[in-house]
Amino acid sequence: MLVTGVTLIDVFISLFYVLVILLIASLLQPSREKKYAKFYFPFVFSKIFFAILFVLIHSYYYKGGDTFLYFSGGNFFYEQFLANPSNSLQLLFSTFESIQNIVATSNYGFFYALRSSDVYFMAKIIGVLNIFTGGNYLASSIVFTLISAIGIWQMFKTFCELYPPIYKYLAIGILFYPSLGIWGSGILKDPLTFAAVGFLFRGAYNIVKFRKIFPSIFAITLSLVACSILKPYILYTFIPILLLWIQGAFVGKTKNALIKILVTPILLFVFIAGGYLAISQISSGAGKYSLENVQSVAEGFQSWHTYLAETRDQSGYSLGEVEFTPLGVLRKAPEAFFVAYFRPFIIGDVRNVATLFEALQAFILLVLSVFVFIKVGLFKSLKLIVTNPDVRAFMLFAVIFGVTVGLTSYNFGALSRYKIPGVPFYIASISIIYYLGYLKPKKGYQ
Repeated sequence: MLVTGVTLIDVFISLFYVLVILLIASLLQPSREKKYAKFYFPFVFSKIFFAILFVLIHSYYYKGGDTFLYFSGGNFFYEQFLANPSNSLQLLFSTFESIQNIVATSNYGFFYALRSSDVYFMAKIIGVLNIFTGGNYLASSIVFTLISAIGIWQMFKTFCELYPPIYKYLAIGILFYPSLGIWGSGILKDPLTFAAVGFLFRGAYNIVKFRKIFPSIFAITLSLVACSILKPYILYTFIPILLLWIQGAFVGKTKNALIKILVTPILLFVFIAGGYLAISQISSGAGKYSLENVQSVAEGFQSWHTYLAETRDQSGYSLGEVEFTPLGVLRKAPEAFFVAYFRPFIIGDVRNVATLFEALQAFILLVLSVFVFIKVGLFKSLKLIVTNPDVRAFMLFAVIFGVTVGLTSYNFGALSRYKIPGVPFYIASISIIYYLGYLKPKKGYQ
């Protein structure tokens, strides 16, 4: 697999693209009347920083990784586009099985590494980017990161519009949370699926508000396609919770108690049926990630990541023997949730710098969580989780998704990447609980 270092030429090419990105970002900046707009350019600069950091880490510390697999696949398509421009559209919309008219280029041999649908999809995206960056790994990484950042910003903006007074907390927990910064950057599947979750959330919010319907449907469709190819298991959790949130939002708009009683079961039925059909459709084309293969995939993840921890000194963890039955998963759920958001521990789990980086964040998040529940009160916090439709949906997704990745990762390095869609929703949940349960009741708080 190609491992690309950073040369002086790479730096100059990337600097040009950074300047172009900043110019485009200045044209798209939000209105300064929005309080959260002050974080726009700091977020853009942070994403550029994390993209560069990602490249340096994978080039000189890990010296490998999936990022180079996707970039090499991108170079395959890039060379095909250049060698046979008339065949470009056919290549872009082809499957591995239907691809035709391949030209023998320097990356021709890499074609057979593209059999997996997720690698094939990523390679086509990077291939298009490489047309503009000339196949420069650093520049492509920065551009890919900034494109993905649009979805993250949409997620942040939606949270801020729902709860404007806590925009600062949301900025820290979504835009500038270190793990989300590093693993939401670079050429990987994670930044793209993270962005897709952001676009799904924003699109659903726009539909609830009856605005920008067609652009929202388009964004939702693209996000569903990307997620269903790259990481369909995210949708198995997110779609039902998103529909639950939409149902709560529609019912919440209705002031008449009788109408609420009549409409609620109808909406629940429609959304449950729609969610079931959507997930069934996604599962039918998900290959190894289909619902029928969930147990075997989970066991495979456990086995592989345990092997890495035992043979390559990577930081692993164990939940003991897990029975993949409803009762077996339920028994392990609390421990899996705790592992996902509050481990690794600084003492006992840390074996390298990367794990220490994660451990410090996990410890701070644990302290903040305990602080919020003490300040608000446990029973009042639970009441907000049950009664507030936003907190209920966000926390439910964070918990279910955290349990899912906690049960399957068994390696802190993998866990730090897999959990990133759930982290913003957990942080948003405790921020809203703190605001509604403690800050808002204080007289004069804005």
